[in-house]
Amino acid sequence: MNRTYFLVNDTRYHNHHGCLTVVRNLHLGMQRRGWNCVGSLPVSASVRQLGRYRRQLREAQLVVVNGEGTLHHDRRGARRLLEVCEALQATHPVVLLNALWQDNDATRWQPVLDRFKAVAARDQRSQAQLRALGVDAHYAPDLTFYDYPKAAVTHRSKFGCTDSVLNDWTMTALQQCAQDDDMRFCPVYTGELRYRRGPRDWDRRVKYRLYPWLGKRFGLNIPPRYRSLPYAERATEAFLEKLASCEAVCVARYHVLCFAVQQQIPFVAVASNSHKSEALVEELGLPLDRYVMAPTDFTEIKVRLARAVDDYPRHAKAIADFNQCAREQIDTVFDLITEGV
Repeated sequence: MNRTYFLVNDTRYHNHHGCLTVVRNLHLGMQRRGWNCVGSLPVSASVRQLGRYRRQLREAQLVVVNGEGTLHHDRRGARRLLEVCEALQATHPVVLLNALWQDNDATRWQPVLDRFKAVAARDQRSQAQLRALGVDAHYAPDLTFYDYPKAAVTHRSKFGCTDSVLNDWTMTALQQCAQDDDMRFCPVYTGELRYRRGPRDWDRRVKYRLYPWLGKRFGLNIPPRYRSLPYAERATEAFLEKLASCEAVCVARYHVLCFAVQQQIPFVAVASNSHKSEALVEELGLPLDRYVMAPTDFTEIKVRLARAVDDYPRHAKAIADFNQCAREQIDTVFDLITEGV
């Protein structure tokens, strides 16, 4: 008999290829174990919005919380998710998986952490912080590693460079790629609002359509995210092929770092707003000083990427082994969170 779950922190509403892949793979892993999703709470939703999902929550036997990159430094999104988890733990068994965890207020979070039926971190730094709080946290790499297509590319040329959650980096990357024929800009957004929060999402719909045109036509100072959209690929497969056609990629987005590892593309990662990229580079067994750079070091990109291309053959087997092992570890976590429900 099929069992039912409700998903919390559905990041597809970010409309970028990494989050789309995460949620697709989360549903895939649950479906393989006979579980059906009856509804989901979008990323950034507050506890007040749970009332819209009363019917779906009544049907759900389990609540699955997709931690992803939300739970760090007690940011607003982390506090919102805390309140949602507190409310749902009063009525349902709740599990947390695929979670970054960094420097949150232990006093506020401890009662919630103790009531999760199971907890799984997506990196070992996060796992260590959770275990220091007495949480029996398990580990499996990010859900993008669970299932993905292999890009079919026969020729690689130029260097790629992604956007970032850090706006200054995105603006610099856009400008440099426009001026350098050897650099290709590869933003992670889909370029369309495939997932919308509802009628109140009209402002984002207007911005997606209007802002890129205003920037191009009149040179207005629009936000970096919208400046990136003209370079976006709508389909994830096309985005992966764009990445894989590069000799190497400078990745300032965590999920694009995951994609580069999966597609076995030489890379250099850019530090972001949490330890996420450094943690993955460590787990690959690569030296941080050579494979992670500060967001202020843009002038070093081409030198570092050329070195990454030269170094890659020495690390190729370790990266391939990581990809294989990741799938097995993720399967173990899916088994863990669904057993006994």
